[in-house]
Amino acid sequence: MRLINVNTLEIEVFHGASVPKYAILSHTWGPEEASLQQWTNRLTRFRKMKSAGFSKIRSACKQASLDELRYVWADTVCIDKSSSAELSEAINSMYTWYEKATVCYVFLADVVARPQGPLDTLDLVRQSRWFTRGWTLQELLAPSVIIFYSQEWTQLGTKNALAVLISGVTGIDEVCLQKAKRLEEYSIAQRMAWAANRVTTREEDIAYCLLGIFGISMPLLYGEGQKAFKRLQEEIIKVSDDHSILAFTTELSEGTVFAHHPSAFTKGRHIHPNFAHKLTAPFSMTNAGLSITTPLIQTLSPYWVLALLNCVEIDPRRDMRRSMIYLPLFGKDNRFMRARTPVSIICKTLGGTSPYTSGTEIQDLNSRTESSYYISYFNRVYNVYGTEMDIAMKGFEHGLGTRAPLGFMIAFPRGMAGYRLHSAYPPDDLRPDTSFFIQRASRRDKLGFGPEVRGLLVFEREHAGTSRFVGVYMAGYASESNSEVIHCEWGCRIVEIPDGFEQNDSAKLLESIQEGEKAGTHPWVQYHHSGNAVVEANTHFKTLGGEPCSDAVMVEIVFDVDTLVQER
Repeated sequence: MRLINVNTLEIEVFHGASVPKYAILSHTWGPEEASLQQWTNRLTRFRKMKSAGFSKIRSACKQASLDELRYVWADTVCIDKSSSAELSEAINSMYTWYEKATVCYVFLADVVARPQGPLDTLDLVRQSRWFTRGWTLQELLAPSVIIFYSQEWTQLGTKNALAVLISGVTGIDEVCLQKAKRLEEYSIAQRMAWAANRVTTREEDIAYCLLGIFGISMPLLYGEGQKAFKRLQEEIIKVSDDHSILAFTTELSEGTVFAHHPSAFTKGRHIHPNFAHKLTAPFSMTNAGLSITTPLIQTLSPYWVLALLNCVEIDPRRDMRRSMIYLPLFGKDNRFMRARTPVSIICKTLGGTSPYTSGTEIQDLNSRTESSYYISYFNRVYNVYGTEMDIAMKGFEHGLGTRAPLGFMIAFPRGMAGYRLHSAYPPDDLRPDTSFFIQRASRRDKLGFGPEVRGLLVFEREHAGTSRFVGVYMAGYASESNSEVIHCEWGCRIVEIPDGFEQNDSAKLLESIQEGEKAGTHPWVQYHHSGNAVVEANTHFKTLGGEPCSDAVMVEIVFDVDTLVQER
């Protein structure tokens, strides 16, 4: 490790346990940065000492001397960047070097101590370029003691003192900044989210600047582009079983198995690991894709399932409300790819709110049974199931005359328990290829429902020569402004179906339910338990591109509540 002697300004080399106490400099690079070769040339150092790149190192040395430290480390002059081997070793070691420093001096070149304009010093700190760069993230997280300095080298405050301000700028918890909570206690998605809006000069560096934050070492291959970030994620899953590494939005990513950039984790700030409080089954990358084992939630479509991840979103803006994380997957025969349409990730809110709940709510309706499968790349899955996939994907197009404002996505968190779909009413509103129920525009006008959608699904199970029926009623309303849904309400309930039910009885049954709504005997609820069946519709999401509808509600149907309660 090379260090600058603050008295002589010469570079000295130390190894292992011989490394003395040192201060470390954190800054943003500019056009006049010093290099190791320039700094070690005394004449060049003397001539350039007043330039920006040299003077900030000299000022850091002066400050270290005042703090009774004899050495300073600065990335510009303490690494021989002409040696690829040394550069690789330094980048893999950098987090540790910042972590072991006695103090870190953060030099904010764009912040003046006494601003003349309308902004005060703290406003300038918030807007500093230092908070936008990729490399400075680890330089913020690793050191225990950080002191911020203005361009005049006037002290602005410490990391602990400015923790509230820094948290507001970066989205990083105050307790993490103050070292009261270990970095490893944060999920992969949370740590990725901290880097989501940061930039680096070289494309590969957005991966390399995160190595220490995830405790990863890997060789540097400049020229590989986005593959560097993919390699980082592959290395992370070798040492971590945190499912949140998959909780990125594919509409923001060019990849499907792995994200192409931390920006795909923008919504991951509140995703925490280990929802089920159990050991996560091992998962790994193979030549067939990502091999993983999770519960899979069935839909009416043979090509579309939802994978339940072992992580949870906890939203501090909504009274710490918890949400399970579902990944929509397309494919067949345990070979899937991540979905982009109509939604790439679903957060299912846990816990209903009276008056939207009827009966005591079972928060987690999912089966504990897990399935092993592969998440692979588009070309691998599409080459095998291309024609079938095309048919399924076309179901997400409007094809309804005009864009539908609201629709219902049908899912079965515990499978169908021997039931099958008997009938739907209106029959043309159910799209079994996509598992969506969407009212056609022509029927909306004809029935006078306006932007409403109403429907009935009937399921049948045959046993010992007799049939048992379960009905599910769904109703919703959406108000729009400039073709955008601004408000929607919805409800669902289990409907008693008489013996000998026929499909042509659906219209009369639906009419009687609507009469009950008008009379107040059948109010809209988002959770309803009747007999051995439950229907829940707590989860609302926007679809990508408004297909097959602008807003969707996930309707989850369970047919074996008795077994579910016994399992719990």
